[in-house]
Amino acid sequence: MKYLLLLLALALTPPAQAGSGSARKAQAKPGHARVARSAGKQIASRPSRSTAKPATKSAARPAAKRATRVVGKRALKPVCKTTAKPAAKSASKVTSRSASRSGRKPSSSLTNEVAKPSPNDPEYQRIEALQTALEELVRGRVLGRLRVGMRVENLANGRVLFGWRSNALMDPASNQKVLATTAALLRLGNTFRYRTEVTGPSPDREGAILGNIVIRGSGDPSLRPQHIESLAEAMAKAGVTRVSGSVLGDPRRIGSDEYVPSTRAPLRVGGSAIEVRVRPASRAGGKPSVSVHPASESIVVVNHAETQRRGRTRLSVEVTRVGGRFQVSVGGRISISRGEAVLYRAPPSHSLYAAMLLRLALAQVGIAVQGQAGVFSLDDQSRISAGNEVEGMLLAAAKSSSDTPPPLARQDPEEMPSILALHESEPLPILLRRVNKNSDNEWAERVLETVGAEVSGGAPNTSKGLRVLREALDDMGIPESSFVSTNGSGLGHHNRVTAAGMTKLLGRLYFDPRVGPEILQSLSVGGVDGTTRNRFRGTSSAHRVRAKTGTLSGVSCLSGFVGDGKDVLVFSILVEGHRRRSVSAVRSAQVSAVNAMMHFSRNAQTAAPEEGAGGTDYETGDEVDEVEAPASDRPR
Repeated sequence: MKYLLLLLALALTPPAQAGSGSARKAQAKPGHARVARSAGKQIASRPSRSTAKPATKSAARPAAKRATRVVGKRALKPVCKTTAKPAAKSASKVTSRSASRSGRKPSSSLTNEVAKPSPNDPEYQRIEALQTALEELVRGRVLGRLRVGMRVENLANGRVLFGWRSNALMDPASNQKVLATTAALLRLGNTFRYRTEVTGPSPDREGAILGNIVIRGSGDPSLRPQHIESLAEAMAKAGVTRVSGSVLGDPRRIGSDEYVPSTRAPLRVGGSAIEVRVRPASRAGGKPSVSVHPASESIVVVNHAETQRRGRTRLSVEVTRVGGRFQVSVGGRISISRGEAVLYRAPPSHSLYAAMLLRLALAQVGIAVQGQAGVFSLDDQSRISAGNEVEGMLLAAAKSSSDTPPPLARQDPEEMPSILALHESEPLPILLRRVNKNSDNEWAERVLETVGAEVSGGAPNTSKGLRVLREALDDMGIPESSFVSTNGSGLGHHNRVTAAGMTKLLGRLYFDPRVGPEILQSLSVGGVDGTTRNRFRGTSSAHRVRAKTGTLSGVSCLSGFVGDGKDVLVFSILVEGHRRRSVSAVRSAQVSAVNAMMHFSRNAQTAAPEEGAGGTDYETGDEVDEVEAPASDRPR
């Protein structure tokens, strides 16, 4: 039976499949040259170089054989399926998938939002040259792979010259400071000054003040130790010789009885910190010497550090508030070979620190103070006594560094104290130059909190300031959809603004006589001062561009004005998505864009991007507030 079935199968086999295995191999491999049979054998030669191989081996096999591969008696699926989709389709799919994940559109799909000018337009050549130059930059090697929002307008006629994703909400970084300072000027006015007062009972005929004196502020970000010294000098000139009570720092804002729970108290002395100097002992294992500045009875040192002969110095310094004193705890190791170490720490209570500085200043001008420094409280309890001999003793650490608990003073609410000394800051427009030119984060936050407290009353906080900011921008006609504000400095990555909204705000400010001149004066001048002092040097825009920078991790922004003569352009360039190492290239591209605008302003027929170094500016973009590092008074 088996033999019958075999003969039947051979009879039904087509002639092409009845050949030898080598013949089937030759048929299955087209493109191979055949040679003459020798000794009854058919041999396939190597493929010819001029003959192209098929794209895949599976293309020459029957569909049934491509689907499975026979191994022994089991049929297995192929290791990978060959997809016969065109390469262009798969490439575009990958591009669109990566674009959707990053939230961006490929730059090739974007175009200038502003239509090309008509050939009959008298400014046809100038506008076309500017648009061509800017579009080359946003599509170029640096900006082409990043998310860019840009808007350029001519202030002379309000004409929009260029737009690129100009209505997209983007991270403004420190461009946010322009919004905060605008609200402050509109609501507080150009003549607003911060006040710092020293109040208490009037001195008697001998110049003695019977009771406590209180120092109180209004949130002045420019208050410095020399201003505290000037308050003491004013009291000495007024005839004060002695204070029988204590010097108390008031954590409330002038004009409000509401205590401030935040660390950014209305009374804060900037540009100063507690300096801790640690010197190694002469032998290993000995106790190093620790000294502090300012040297005050209100600072207690607890020294747990040790001296080692060599190696790295590893010290820990912690400052805590304990009642009416600061406790400086020093631990770790200091190396004899490395020598003295100097560290700076922020005071945990700014009100107590200001009172301590005032007491020291009073002693320097010859005014004797019987009591110690402390923090003012309205609670009807006695002031906590700090004791006398506590140097080097470990005090019980307070759970809270707040200025409200525990109550440290007794004050009769019916008593009307006299103003013994007064310090006023520079006018607000002068202070705002520090905010915008040098991009000072701490000052920006305090200005926003101040405008909120002055308008709404009570203690200063960010939420009150943001409410006033939104109302002020609404009065200027800035759509609420063009910005999302969470603070005044631009720190963090939660603020948002559109390039169109930014240029609209700057354009309104330019023509507003109430605040426009002050805002323009507060912006950095390219190649001259502020955060752009090292940008635009040697370019046509130097001295002719006023702008606000913005730098955070992955964010670089530049918004402002450029031009001279009748054509002044307002612009905003917002860039997201770059790496830290490429920030200089991004800044250079922004400089080139502004230089192209400068060419337009000078009525040039060509506006080819003029190369200019991005420069290094003071705005590092480090998301660290000055509250955490008050020893650094350098602009950022």
